[in-house]
Amino acid sequence: MDLHYSSDGIYIPDIDLWLDPQVSKPACWISHAHSDHARDYSTTVFGTPVSLEVYRLRWPAIASQNQSLQPLPYGHSCVRNGATLTCLPAAHIVGAAQLLVEFKGERLLYTGDIKRREPICGVLTEIVPCDHLILESTFGLPVYHFLSRQEAMAEIVNFAKECLEDGATPAFFGYPLGRGQEVTYALTQAGIRTAVHGAIAKYLSIYEQNGYSFPGWEPYDAKQVQGRALVVVPGMRRVLEATGKDIRIAYVSGWARLDNARTRSGAEKLIPYSDHAGFDELLEIVEGSRPSRIDIIHGYTEVFAKTLCDRGWNASSPATARTRDTQEEALAEE
Repeated sequence: MDLHYSSDGIYIPDIDLWLDPQVSKPACWISHAHSDHARDYSTTVFGTPVSLEVYRLRWPAIASQNQSLQPLPYGHSCVRNGATLTCLPAAHIVGAAQLLVEFKGERLLYTGDIKRREPICGVLTEIVPCDHLILESTFGLPVYHFLSRQEAMAEIVNFAKECLEDGATPAFFGYPLGRGQEVTYALTQAGIRTAVHGAIAKYLSIYEQNGYSFPGWEPYDAKQVQGRALVVVPGMRRVLEATGKDIRIAYVSGWARLDNARTRSGAEKLIPYSDHAGFDELLEIVEGSRPSRIDIIHGYTEVFAKTLCDRGWNASSPATARTRDTQEEALAEE
């Protein structure tokens, strides 16, 4: 299959389909509903039912226009312009998915944002054989190896309990969609009283519809923080620091592996857990799919492509693919 990489996104001209485009296109696949992957689309949008539900919630004015939203559940296929499109789990956030495109005997797999380890909330990634792999590699350096689901949940809960026992208030920064709900899930499942920022709470109902419960959570109220764990957006750091109260911050992120993470985040506790694959997980995905061609996008693209080439794989980094995500981006909304 021919592929076109540009600042607009990835285009498959043979079947007239864009993959996570950055601007409005006639037909597209959205791998998940983070705003850097799901934007203002005008006509036909393919995605998992959950991703499309979040899409409607985030952009109601857009989704209510004359769009054709095409839900494709995990394990299901549809046909577009002679190609078979199959949806596979990606374990990034709830609803995240890979897309397998089969056309004229070739199998193209687009991972979108992906991880291999079991997520706190989400479906375990399925690895499938393919001829051509388009792989997201945000953390494609050996330094990036992350905690398991169980280890991360234990670190989150233990930090919260230690703070509360000391009379302090534990605060966890979480993105509005994904990390915020996972941290809230870990805390509430442990019976910890948890106050959740409105930008995060907005999506709890969607997670609940997909089998995750958050018993006893309450809306965040700046006047009522004592005796509670706080799950708030990263932009709240200065607000919390300005209160003068004993608030202790935990940073739950893949970027917590970096030496400067404590200074950048202002956190007392670093918990290296990510909704992206670490270095070893990326290698596992490649080895499991065994592609004859690999395109590396997002993250340390050139470095990871060279790593794969040194291991005998045919890998490259398209010149127009998005380059390394920065810590500043990680501390932003998503």
